[in-house]
Amino acid sequence: MKRCLGVAVAALAIAGCMTPPRRPLAPSPSMTVEQLAAAVAADARRSDSETDSTTRNQLAADALRDAQACLERAPLAAACLYYHAIALGLKARAHPLQANEALKSMLEALGAAEAADPEFDQAGPARVKALVLVKAPAWPLGPGDAEAGLASARRAVALQSQYPPNVLALAAALAKTGDTHGAQDAYRHARELSQVLPPSRDREDWLREADQALGRGSPSR
Repeated sequence: MKRCLGVAVAALAIAGCMTPPRRPLAPSPSMTVEQLAAAVAADARRSDSETDSTTRNQLAADALRDAQACLERAPLAAACLYYHAIALGLKARAHPLQANEALKSMLEALGAAEAADPEFDQAGPARVKALVLVKAPAWPLGPGDAEAGLASARRAVALQSQYPPNVLALAAALAKTGDTHGAQDAYRHARELSQVLPPSRDREDWLREADQALGRGSPSR
């Protein structure tokens, strides 16, 4: 989920084409919480690599609809709260003029998800919250708060210290708050954690992010 969030938060800094096939107007009543959450996650992954604004708008709308359906089924479930937050991030990217309010609502949903299950998605609520707080403009332009983002990233690492995205979020927060040496150490640690994992797209993305921050260029396998 981190890749799509970086783009969604950047929407606050900026004020043709194929339309994806539309899903049914409403999710099937038989869809479970897990299926609805997975549908939002799939929309987020697709939006992450999508360059067409019309397609991104439709993906954001689909994700919000499925997230709302998830909340209707289980309003206190961490999965529904978390993926509602992710859907709001897609909305922020798709609709820059609404990004400020969307990200504020996103932070609220992430706080609720963290309260419901802080370990969900490898400490996802705290990790994603950290990224939003670190990357968004600060008041009065947005909800950004680097120090709060650092505290959130530390919570994520405390919960799941071996998960590279948590360490990458900590590195970004340390860099944002001016701790250059700490950030470099964290990026090196995230790289080491990623290198021992089996090959995957995620692993390559994590290595690339760490290598870019460390000035290494292309990631080493």
